[in-house]
Amino acid sequence: MITNIKKEDSLFDLGKLYSTLFNMEIDVWIENSIRIDYAEMCAEHFSKLSNEMIDKICERVSAYHQYMLEEWDEEFVNEINEKVPCNVRGRDILNYIEKPSLFIFPPKGDGVGYIIEGLCEWEPEHGIDIIIRNERVLYVGSPEGADAWADDSEYECDY
Repeated sequence: MITNIKKEDSLFDLGKLYSTLFNMEIDVWIENSIRIDYAEMCAEHFSKLSNEMIDKICERVSAYHQYMLEEWDEEFVNEINEKVPCNVRGRDILNYIEKPSLFIFPPKGDGVGYIIEGLCEWEPEHGIDIIIRNERVLYVGSPEGADAWADDSEYECDY
């Protein structure tokens, strides 16, 4: 599933994967201590997300979008709304995540865990992280440095 894997730097290998979620080819960053079969398991899981999981991701991305609109001043909100409709919901919200990438780190438990990282207009400085472990959407929001194997308390957010 992951193609064109090459050593990127001292920490990561970089490959490509076609994402049905984003309808485009995305980068896959694989910590270079990981066995390729585990990276492939994560890529396959990501490629076969259930409709329920996709809907949950979209619900959480929309909540993050709305939360950030409440946090910014009116002038910046107007600027954001020119690029991202304030009432965008459902799967349409995924169209506003730019340069999505899949990050795979060493597992610390059973199953698979990974981070989908991207850019978004409503949080231009930090972007967005979507953290998934097995069949759970653990976190959606501004990157906080947590991975897919942290304690549940590390995934709490205000929205």
